[in-house]
Amino acid sequence: MKRQFKSLTWKQTMLVVSTALFFAIAIFLIEIIFVAVDARRSLIQEQNELLDSIEEPIANAVWVLDDALAKQIINGILKVPHIKSSRIELDDGELFVSASNPTDTTTFFVGLSDKLFGDLEELSHPIYPPEYVQRTDKDFIIGTVYFSFDIQELTHDLFLQLQLSLWATLARALLLTLVLSLVFHRFLTKPIAQISEYIDKINPEQPDQHLLSSSTEHANDELGLVIAKLNQILIQFGQTQNKLKKMATRDPLTGLPNRVLMLENIDNAIQRSKNDKKKFSLLFIDLDRFKNINDSLGHAIGDLFLTRIAKALLDAVDNNGTVARIGGDEFAILALDVQTPEHAVDFVSEVIAKLNQPLQLNEHTIHPAASIGISIYPDDGQVGEDLIRHADIAMYTAKDSGSNQWAFFKPQMTERASLRLRTEGALHNAVKNKEFILYFQPKFDLKTAKIIGCEALIRWKKNDRVIMPTSFIQVAEETGIIIPIGRWVIEETCKTIKYWQDTYHCSIPMAINVSTQQFEDDNLLQEIKSFSEKYHISPNLLEIEVTETSLMNDIDIAIYKLQQLKNAGFSIALDDFGTGYSSLAYLRHLPISTLKIDREFVIDLPKDNALASTILMLGRELKLHIVAEGIENDEQFQWLKQNGCQTGQGFYFNQPLSQEEFEAVYIKEGAIR
Repeated sequence: MKRQFKSLTWKQTMLVVSTALFFAIAIFLIEIIFVAVDARRSLIQEQNELLDSIEEPIANAVWVLDDALAKQIINGILKVPHIKSSRIELDDGELFVSASNPTDTTTFFVGLSDKLFGDLEELSHPIYPPEYVQRTDKDFIIGTVYFSFDIQELTHDLFLQLQLSLWATLARALLLTLVLSLVFHRFLTKPIAQISEYIDKINPEQPDQHLLSSSTEHANDELGLVIAKLNQILIQFGQTQNKLKKMATRDPLTGLPNRVLMLENIDNAIQRSKNDKKKFSLLFIDLDRFKNINDSLGHAIGDLFLTRIAKALLDAVDNNGTVARIGGDEFAILALDVQTPEHAVDFVSEVIAKLNQPLQLNEHTIHPAASIGISIYPDDGQVGEDLIRHADIAMYTAKDSGSNQWAFFKPQMTERASLRLRTEGALHNAVKNKEFILYFQPKFDLKTAKIIGCEALIRWKKNDRVIMPTSFIQVAEETGIIIPIGRWVIEETCKTIKYWQDTYHCSIPMAINVSTQQFEDDNLLQEIKSFSEKYHISPNLLEIEVTETSLMNDIDIAIYKLQQLKNAGFSIALDDFGTGYSSLAYLRHLPISTLKIDREFVIDLPKDNALASTILMLGRELKLHIVAEGIENDEQFQWLKQNGCQTGQGFYFNQPLSQEEFEAVYIKEGAIR
């Protein structure tokens, strides 16, 4: 229930009135006491004076028993105020004379009268012989005179006297109340009400723009102090508001606008473009291999790298656009003057050239690279969200083409992005529902043409359809799902080796591929060791294949991890050698046992054999085991055999087979023992 508003002025007035009335009544009661005491004293004085005045006449009248004279004296006494009755008794107790005044029968003041004057209601005094009579006994009494006072009348007169005082007191109290209320309202409640009205007008967005003003009357009092404190709060609140706005619209690490502010800038650019009939471009930038830098060199170096990249982008854009950090390692550039695709190509080339300059971060030299997507207003979107989303989609297309690539948005990319999202969601379910299976491609000794092992290759079995890894591995790597998938491959491989040992009494060496993200995972070594121990697999039966690109992100860390695997007894194979970065200088430092010739260098054999010959020569020099992939015909097989390649695999021998097929062809027939 809503509480009823009560005015402070009303509360204050009621408080003053109550206080004034309380003190007025208190003062009135005190005044009654003093007046009553004074009335008692006056009554006693009157009694004494009365006795002094009648003592001699009464004595004369009683001595001579002159009842007429006594009656006259008694009647005279009745004329004295508040005398109710009077009588004279002789010394023997006989009534001599008496008289009384009519009295009011009201009982209103009976109780109070008794309390105030009850002890003075009746007065008696002995009558002695007149002075002219000589007497030997000074205590000789000839009679007694009695006086009775009307104390109720006395009390009534007393209260009539106090009525005027009461009304005067109440009038003073009410006048004081009115004056105090006006003073308090003028100097307290009215300024407070004005402060309340001013507070209602404060703009929450800019609270410190209009501060409260304090009058000179309250410059040095508590109210002035309250206004000063309130202004101080408004200033602090305004500063906090500005900080919150900056936090809400600025990236705290780089100081660049964030996504929220970038969208505002794009919306403003759209409005201007509509008025000026001009186009503009939006670049979405994703840094290549940033996760590797962050994981291998630490977050401090990663943050420093991002700030240096931000500065490089600002230098590239200069005053021709706005740079924003969208999140993580993603940046955006709003280029208002870039209106055509041709101009966009030149601009992107300048940005990439600026980004590719080596960065010295402490003792590390890093070569940045980026993938860039481009959208153009209004062709690729009518609102800011669409322009960013389409540039993001184009960026993924550029990333698919390799490092330091760019791409314009095309409508068909949206469908590919949608497919990518559906694939990502399906992969999560595939891991949960265990929809993956292993296929096995046999490896042969090229001299004897006998099978000596196999390579485990993942497949996705969905709705009775076997999906090749080329359709989902890239999405798995980009989304991080490759980590749990890779973990499943390791365990399933160990489980299969153990099954073949227990069922067919044969131990088949098996190779498994480790993705770049999986290799960079700190838990990789422990997972391989734990699964091999769980299934009691000898480490020499498991060969770990790593790609050249996964090693070159940080060669020192890669060498350390490979050495740990080798020390644990696992074989190490370098896959896709020669297809990525130039690693010849590092090859002799890598603790590997096998070098694989990529199918790209096998497909043109024996005509184009320069690279294959070089790899074979390096293998012999470094005493490495050489495996050729993708052997599809006899000419390739014969050339590799004649040039000293020890092992080969490919469709020339057999395609990857399911577990049942592999067992039927190579194990049950006794090809492997």
